[in-house]
Formats: sequence, C-alpha cells, structure tokens
Amino acid sequence: MKFLTAFGLTFFVGASAWAQDATVLLDKLSEEAKSYGSIEATYTSKMEDRVSDFEAAQSGTIYVEGDKYSLDIGDYIIISDGVTIWTYEPAVNDCYVDDADVMAEEGMDPAKLFTIWEDDFKTEWKGQKEVNGTSLVQINLYPLQADEKPFHTIQLFIDEDALELKRAVVKGREGTDVTYDVLTFKPQAKIPAGTFRFDPAKFPGVNLVDNRI
Repeated sequence: MKFLTAFGLTFFVGASAWAQDATVLLDKLSEEAKSYGSIEATYTSKMEDRVSDFEAAQSGTIYVEGDKYSLDIGDYIIISDGVTIWTYEPAVNDCYVDDADVMAEEGMDPAKLFTIWEDDFKTEWKGQKEVNGTSLVQINLYPLQADEKPFHTIQLFIDEDALELKRAVVKGREGTDVTYDVLTFKPQAKIPAGTFRFDPAKFPGVNLVDNRI
C-alpha cells in the first residue's frame, strides 16, 4: 500500500498507531472469517472511469468456498474451482477459459473479497466514515508489490461491531475505480453441487475459448 526532524518523528508515531489499530481490527475479521465456511452474498458494484467520464453499475450474487467461487453479474457468469476460471458471456454464448493463478495476479481475486487484507498489504487506519447512513471504519490497503498490481489502493469500510465488510473500493492506476457494496451476507450457506464448475452441457452451442498456456 517512506514515510528526521520533530515533524517527521510525529508522523511516524502517528502512522504506527494507525497500522496497529488497523491490524487489530483486520485480525478480528480474519478470525471471524474462519467460521464462515461457504458464503453466499449479494452486492452492487459501480465502475467509474474518471478519464473518459464513464460510469457503469451492476448487481450480482457471489458464492465462495475456500479458493472457489461463482459470480453472476448478469453480463457475465464467472466460475472458478481454484485452478481454472470460466468466464461465460451469455450475449454471444462464448466461454473463456483461463488459469486461476494468472487471472488472480492481474486483479482482485473474488474468492478473497472477504479476506483480501491478508495478502501482502500495508494498512492505514482512516477512522470513522458514514456510508449509506451507517458509521463504518475505513481502512486503506496499499499493495507491497505496487508496480505489479492494476490498483494502488483498496479502501475497506467495516462494521466494527458486527465484524462485517460492508464496502470495498478498488482505486485503479489508470483512473478507473470500482466500488462494491455488500447487500446481504450469509455464512455457512448451502451451495448446490456443481456450482464451482462450468458445465458446457447447460449452454448448448457454447464456444469455448481456451486461453491457458
């Protein structure tokens, strides 16, 4: 996610306190996440491209179990079994097949949406912020390998009492930001068999485009 005069020392002490507070809360969230098991959540997302002054909104449902996930956002259905990712585009009946690890390196892994802070980030406590009429704690994440990521910051907005992530904002390097708002969150969800595999038989005539090396 370099920072020695009296001013500099004051800044350093303050930054250390933020990091400690952020770490304590995120550790609590990580501990809570161990009890989640399978997850079913609904959310809305809004993409804002500040360069071209373009906005797009979507809503969807996500199922998560370990490193597996299934994500339906209307225009696309994205499924991963932790090894392979299938991205199905209903409008053209095409399905793109990719390696999960390669795709995860290029962006934010949906399977880690509720534990993203555990992976190589610096943290900064930003204090209380009001989001949709609710007071939430904002914690910023800054990737340690910043040059390798398409984003420079992830803003987390957390309900400290409920220990739930309510909003995540991914700040892109090219001027595109994506905001995810969690509407419903159900741990220990009952997920139908086959949710984390793409079955071509369910999509007659589908064109599979294999991008794997």
